[in-house]
Amino acid sequence: MIKVLHFSDIHLGSGFSHGTINPKTGLNTRLEDFITSLSLCIDRAIDEAVDLVLFGGDAFPDATPPPYIQEAFATQFRRLADASIPTILLVGNHDQHSQGNGGASLSIYRTLAVPGFIVGDNLVTHKISTKSGEVQVITLPWLTKSSLLTKSKTEGLSLSEVNQLLIEALEPVLESEIRQLDKNMPTVLLGHLMVNRARFGAEQFLAVGRGFTIPISLLIRPELDYVALGHVHKHQNLNPNNQPPIVYPGSIERVDFSEEKEEKGYILINLKKGEAVWEFCPLPARPFVTIKVDISQAENPQKSLIKAINKKMIEGAVIRVNYQIRSEQLELIDNRVINDALTLAHSYTIRPEIISQLSRPRLPELGIGKSLDPREALKTYLDNKEDIQDIVNDMLEAAELLLQEQ
Repeated sequence: MIKVLHFSDIHLGSGFSHGTINPKTGLNTRLEDFITSLSLCIDRAIDEAVDLVLFGGDAFPDATPPPYIQEAFATQFRRLADASIPTILLVGNHDQHSQGNGGASLSIYRTLAVPGFIVGDNLVTHKISTKSGEVQVITLPWLTKSSLLTKSKTEGLSLSEVNQLLIEALEPVLESEIRQLDKNMPTVLLGHLMVNRARFGAEQFLAVGRGFTIPISLLIRPELDYVALGHVHKHQNLNPNNQPPIVYPGSIERVDFSEEKEEKGYILINLKKGEAVWEFCPLPARPFVTIKVDISQAENPQKSLIKAINKKMIEGAVIRVNYQIRSEQLELIDNRVINDALTLAHSYTIRPEIISQLSRPRLPELGIGKSLDPREALKTYLDNKEDIQDIVNDMLEAAELLLQEQ
């Protein structure tokens, strides 16, 4: 058996708005959370003496992270090099330049020739010798239309037509790699992909217009013993009753409230030719908790709000309190009391929503008789959705692409 640790989507440097500055280190506490989760993955790899580590892409929020964040990432992965554990760093969409060329944030590991490290920025097969035997890994980094098609071939085509052309271009290249595999060697496909059977979260919007969806039929191949995926932040196995397992480990930390209910972790695999036995290993990721309550009809609105807060496990959690209240009740709320009730939280936001007793549209500017441009109407709506502000720009970009297609 070859023992493999598979994890993905570190996004080191994300979520600073949900943290505070640690006065002892000068670092954002959310950065420290992400480093802790990453270090736990590396700890397990070393403690288990795994034969191979597979990272499924998206090391940082973008391709040019600040030096101190790069250093935090390198400090953890250096431990794998010191332990002589072969490691593949796959290039994800957030690891590329905005033009989609190269893995800027990870290329330094190839340039420095870090022992045992492979940067997966091309569709190619790597044969790796481990202490428990050889394994072959096909790397399939995040692909954009510019990586497979010329501009002239896609000009004037709809998104769905471009997607189909991309699949037709990818299929023979992937088939060529599969046909050249050693049939007696355990085989893994490591890909940063959007697969059509996956249950997406916020990352679906983050990638609209920058990649394409791959049919799962391209991945269900008898030549593959395990398909290690990255990109989708929700852990799932897309092929639960058959071989090969097609597994998203999910991200290792919660990026924002869209991942509030998702368990975070990594995968341990025992691999041999024809079989992959795997388990999901949870990580103690920072909890995110939403407290949403309507106190507009309460006789004692503050008491009702404090009661709602006390029902939740808030210690050490990132909390958002959204409550509905009438304007005439505002003087009954003492913010100092609410702040005291949230003292044990890691961080928190409090957002009252003033409601009227009169029946009116929630957004009057979008009401009957208004004639806004579709773009302006969508922007107005999104500006009033506080829980998705992290992805508003990407959703507007996606809308623009759809409008152009229409």
